[in-house]
Amino acid sequence: MKEKLLFCFLFISFFCFSQNGKLTGKLILKDTENYKSVSENTFVILKTKKRFDSVKVDHNLSFVFNNLGTDTLRLFISPRPFPTNTIYILNLKENETKDIGISYWSVCPYDKSKGNVCPICKKNDQVIPIVYGLSVTSDYSDKKGNLTDKNGNIISKEENKKITHKQGGCVVSECQPNWFCQLDKLDF
Repeated sequence: MKEKLLFCFLFISFFCFSQNGKLTGKLILKDTENYKSVSENTFVILKTKKRFDSVKVDHNLSFVFNNLGTDTLRLFISPRPFPTNTIYILNLKENETKDIGISYWSVCPYDKSKGNVCPICKKNDQVIPIVYGLSVTSDYSDKKGNLTDKNGNIISKEENKKITHKQGGCVVSECQPNWFCQLDKLDF
């Protein structure tokens, strides 16, 4: 009798607490000339509340994590020289299987030598610089309340509305876009 009760308890525990979730994925390599290096040296790291695990991508740049429970999954890719703080966050339900594709560059995609010509529209008249770090702006005005530049020249309302740069954020890294095309809404 005790053996039957033990068996029933184990059987119920197995189904109540089993983790059959699965995450499959593939890196979609954007700089294909580095395919061999990425397939030989890249790991996908998984963090949950109860688990810290990693797998090496296979020759197809695919990866699999099995036996996952309901949780928030955080994925990191290593080695990745930039941006160093990229985290992919997914929510997985009990017994769910998710398949994801992650765009991946093994080198910085922003080429500083290409200048300010948009790669989509091939124009530069709608391109503005992206400014990083703490940005402080000061508006000057004369005694009549007209906006002026730092030399005291009056700035027209139309000129004041013209966007001269895009704020890129306070964190500066070794890989970030330098230009923004206002027409195509593209950082490059």
